[in-house]
Amino acid sequence: MVTQEARSTVTKEDVLKEIIRLTIRPVFRRIYLNRELVIGTIGDRGGGKSGSDAVIAITDFMMNSDTVYSNMDISCAIDVDNETAQSYGLNSGGLVEYRSLPLEKDALLKLDDRYRNCCLVIEEINVQYSNARRFMSNTNVDFNEVCQQLRKLQSSMLFNVIDEMFIDSQLRALTDIFLKTYDKAFDVSGLEAKKQTGHDFSWKIYPMTGYLAGEQKRYAVTKKTLPPVIFHFSPWHGVFNTWQHQEKGIYTMSTRDKNKQFQAEMSVKSSDEMIEEFNEWGWLADEATKLKESGIKTIDSYGLNQIFTKYNKTMPQVQNRLKQFGIQRKSKSEDIYIINGYDL
Repeated sequence: MVTQEARSTVTKEDVLKEIIRLTIRPVFRRIYLNRELVIGTIGDRGGGKSGSDAVIAITDFMMNSDTVYSNMDISCAIDVDNETAQSYGLNSGGLVEYRSLPLEKDALLKLDDRYRNCCLVIEEINVQYSNARRFMSNTNVDFNEVCQQLRKLQSSMLFNVIDEMFIDSQLRALTDIFLKTYDKAFDVSGLEAKKQTGHDFSWKIYPMTGYLAGEQKRYAVTKKTLPPVIFHFSPWHGVFNTWQHQEKGIYTMSTRDKNKQFQAEMSVKSSDEMIEEFNEWGWLADEATKLKESGIKTIDSYGLNQIFTKYNKTMPQVQNRLKQFGIQRKSKSEDIYIINGYDL
């Protein structure tokens, strides 16, 4: 039984935050696992690293009541409309604000207790903390200790860097997910269409541990990334600032007026390139799977051509695709192909 005293400790802001938590799902974090998460975002200058990290920090941590410490300013405010709030027993809606706290380098390296049960978001991590070229520096050694202690601190970390090889090898080994991002404005089609930057980012996701896709689908096992997705960043413009602190409430979104649009923008879908790839080569995945399931261990080029002609393809056209789908030539001198099969 909940007493009146217990009920009185739940504020209106608490309820509004719970409404938002139930409305907006995390992008990568699996809350039920109750485990720290380390994500490294990589990409060229202006490729969407900071923006991606800021949004993940908000949706996966701030909206789940975790404190976020960062060396860039991250903030947003979401307006819960009256009708939605009333359906949860409130008299009216209101504005809920989320904001990161400054990350103090010296305090972090000393494992200050404030960094327990939180999320660290570190912009350009190789500049101040983890640099592969200075692997024996005091900062690198101390920061490796921080990374090793994340489990005990029950804290997660998001970081970005231009290339994963810029950071210390220990941090690479501890990273659950590498997220490679680039701005779709720099696609060939984007340049031709004069697409503006900062609207759509292409994400290539590397599951380095079993956290995201399972042990059997780790990148080390499959050598495959997860299917590419497009992240629509437009609704999130203004949530981060790497140069100066933002004014309070610079970014707002209404759950009533924009919720459906927001959910659609936050969803991930296959890119146009991925759809085109599947339409042209999906049949080869199916045929490779059939060959494996039939028990056939090897096949010659004549047998393969018999399959290809059904799809108006020839060996020269398909040759470079065979290994991708689990069909590999035994040797250059033999007309024998080994069937390893294609695992979706």
